[in-house]
Amino acid sequence: MNLVIAGGGTGGHLYPGVALAQEFRRQAPATRVTFIGARKGLETKVIPPLGFELITLPVKGVMGTGVGTGIWRGLSLLTSSLRVFFALGKLKPDLVIGVGGYASVPAVLAASMRGVPRAILEQNVMPGRANRVLARFSQRIYQGFASRNELFPTEKTMITGNPIRPEVLPPPDIERPAGRKCLLILGGSQGAKQINELALVFVPGLKKRFPDLKVVHQTGATHEAMVREGYGDAEGISVVPFITGMAEAYGSADLCLSRAGAMAVSELAASGLPAVLIPYPTAAGGHQELNARWFEERGGAILIPAGEATPDLILEKISNLLGNPELLAEMSDFSRKAGVRNAAERVVEAELERIGIRN
Repeated sequence: MNLVIAGGGTGGHLYPGVALAQEFRRQAPATRVTFIGARKGLETKVIPPLGFELITLPVKGVMGTGVGTGIWRGLSLLTSSLRVFFALGKLKPDLVIGVGGYASVPAVLAASMRGVPRAILEQNVMPGRANRVLARFSQRIYQGFASRNELFPTEKTMITGNPIRPEVLPPPDIERPAGRKCLLILGGSQGAKQINELALVFVPGLKKRFPDLKVVHQTGATHEAMVREGYGDAEGISVVPFITGMAEAYGSADLCLSRAGAMAVSELAASGLPAVLIPYPTAAGGHQELNARWFEERGGAILIPAGEATPDLILEKISNLLGNPELLAEMSDFSRKAGVRNAAERVVEAELERIGIRN
């Protein structure tokens, strides 16, 4: 089987594609996987070391740009679609899956022109503009969150959860360490300046209330030095630019302070880890706030809008949770019930059956 996975740019789009590639290889070991991504996207660093082929395109976003830039990037999108059209002629894929990001658009359009079976993933509660367009050209749409929307045709939409790499999740039956509490602070792969600055103010107060509290703070490479200097020689605080062992981090924490990207929310829920979420305020279409609200409505998180996030408010919310083990345990149960650990398996099984490789 020849599989093309298109999209990326950010981890939120790319890593679900990696999870699918791994699962296709598990269920159909002879699968040849080719990724199509943006020339300056995260995929250029992530995909080659994993052993998958990567084709890059000179694509960038069109929305939110000036007229001149928008026209130029639109032309780039058209030429990229033609390039993918000819590339698909050589690759002869059995299936093309768009996982979001700039490169997914020309790939899915080219697959439609060639009559190649195609599907898309929508990771967020509210579908993005690109996927709203691609929905017309896709035969199947896999949705990461169970939520009502009238933007996708129900007859070809399947709610599966977001594909998560198995190595990111702690064991499903994990028992969190008793006694000493641990707060995990995340801001996405690049870090979050607002969360980093807030933490430098409220964490010292939190440590006074909970002297034995352990804090693991993922800062992003850009802000690591600032955060280290801000904490000084405070005990019990680990500062790291990027966490490679996410399963251990999720499994060791009692509570997480995080942005609300689709994959962050999906991983927190699947890990059964309660969260305080501060959505990135300028995320396109308010995606992160909607993701956070979805998690809050299911009992796994507390949402604090970015404009209302003050050190005092965060200190109050986190202190109340850390001081109430019964509430944390309840939120953990709600989180686990909302999470989906086998989304990649569900998508792959559905696609193998749909294209006739498995009956």
